[in-house]
Amino acid sequence: MLTFVRRWPELPWVVARLVRERSFAPVSIVDMLITEDCNCRCDYCFIQGKRPKRMTEEIVKATVDFLLIKSQNLNEVELIFLGGEPLLAFDLMQLAVDYGEFRSRCLGKRLTFAMTTNGTLFDEEKLRFCRDHGIKFLLSIDGDRETHNLHRKFADGRGSYDTVVRLIGLMKLYQRWLGARVTPTPENMHQLLKNIKHLYGLGINQFIVGPATGIAYSDEDINVFRQQMKLLGDYYIEQVKAKAPFRLSLFEQALDDAPGSKRGFWGCGAGRARLSVSASGEIQPCAKVQGLNDLAGIPLYSLGNVLTGFSGLEARREFIAFRYDRRTACHNCDLKDDCAGGCPAVNYQASGCIWLPDPCECKLTRVILETKREIQRRLSELSAAA
Repeated sequence: MLTFVRRWPELPWVVARLVRERSFAPVSIVDMLITEDCNCRCDYCFIQGKRPKRMTEEIVKATVDFLLIKSQNLNEVELIFLGGEPLLAFDLMQLAVDYGEFRSRCLGKRLTFAMTTNGTLFDEEKLRFCRDHGIKFLLSIDGDRETHNLHRKFADGRGSYDTVVRLIGLMKLYQRWLGARVTPTPENMHQLLKNIKHLYGLGINQFIVGPATGIAYSDEDINVFRQQMKLLGDYYIEQVKAKAPFRLSLFEQALDDAPGSKRGFWGCGAGRARLSVSASGEIQPCAKVQGLNDLAGIPLYSLGNVLTGFSGLEARREFIAFRYDRRTACHNCDLKDDCAGGCPAVNYQASGCIWLPDPCECKLTRVILETKREIQRRLSELSAAA
């Protein structure tokens, strides 16, 4: 052994690094910010300070290789295209998909793709590519024209609603089941159900509802949200009874199946099985953490770079620490197991500490979880009566 060390003095360092890396779970999902640029300027976007920065071809390929290698023994992995607006870098997306399909075949893995987009740049070429390569896209749209254009404007100040809605019919020709991310804010919270119904009428089938973060909600706003969630729950039950093509993700995951539930973990897989890679190749726990880089003044919780590999293993360990006693603010909360401490990035944005939850977020989460429990009770009754 001593002879080996003399001949390869870097061997102990390499072995130690491999042991440290193997102490973490395999990476199954990577969020890929192929560009930081966007043709919209949504004022609640978690990626602030839009820049015309794109991944290089080298970083695109390195990101794909990073996911496939760090997935270790996993057979199925996923690459999610984010931005900015990922369709501004469609050429890089094509490169990532073509290279990813080739490399995954070589390694005997199944690589799937997804994308979150504002939808304004779709045309038949892009939609055909998504269909042919199984890229499932999620549309960011908030509701009717007035609601959507309030926050989701183009860079020149024009509302983006008409452009998106004009393309929905074309989108559904290539992806029949269409999902949307809806982001209510204090200004439009009272119209949440109305906006969901409006979007359903346009042909959108599945909804992810998540209130905007990083802004203040008054007690009145919280009460309005509670009322709207109850109405939304009633509407959801109606659609279930009618066996309509309508899904509301918020109500469909059992509380005891939620990531982190009853285990004292974070309520998401960020930093563990899911990581994010910036346009410059920086590895961080999630895209929302990357959105806080300007606030922090440095890449927050940097875990390395895809060109050089993991380097911030202690930062990763800090981010995913499982110790329940670290979240002292949650100790006396009756929802602490189901909530799992909230979103670490939102916590940092509000308090400068990932362990200290945002009080507004706590109130919103309480409304969501209490409504979810009631809806699941009603669904159980429906199932038992069937």
